[in-house]
Amino acid sequence: MFICQLMVLFLLAHLSAVQGRHLCRLANATISAEKDHCPVCVTFTTTICSGYCQTLDPVYKTALSSFKQHICTYKEIRYDTIKLPDCLPGTDPFFTYPVALSCDCDHCKMDYSDCTVESSEPDVCMKARISI
Repeated sequence: MFICQLMVLFLLAHLSAVQGRHLCRLANATISAEKDHCPVCVTFTTTICSGYCQTLDPVYKTALSSFKQHICTYKEIRYDTIKLPDCLPGTDPFFTYPVALSCDCDHCKMDYSDCTVESSEPDVCMKARISI
């Protein structure tokens, strides 16, 4: 009987720990777009993937092991484009960015994801900011 109570207690503790984290899902985020020779930074809202992916870290690691952690990343994406205002002549005023349509826990896809441990916030601007 004690073992059953202990198992139920462990299960409840695990569920309460996971409930506090958001599982991998679509989320709205404010990002910024700016280019050289365009006088302003444009902030806007888009859809990204955000959240927790359950992973296991092996106890014994060797140089030969190929264990890779899963992250919350895009499963399906589309690309949207905005036009930055008041760019100098000869400057391409268009900024293209990914929009998440669905998310999944998978390996980081370096061709369209920022896989760094720590990066700058997505809404950082170096110039005057306007919102659309």
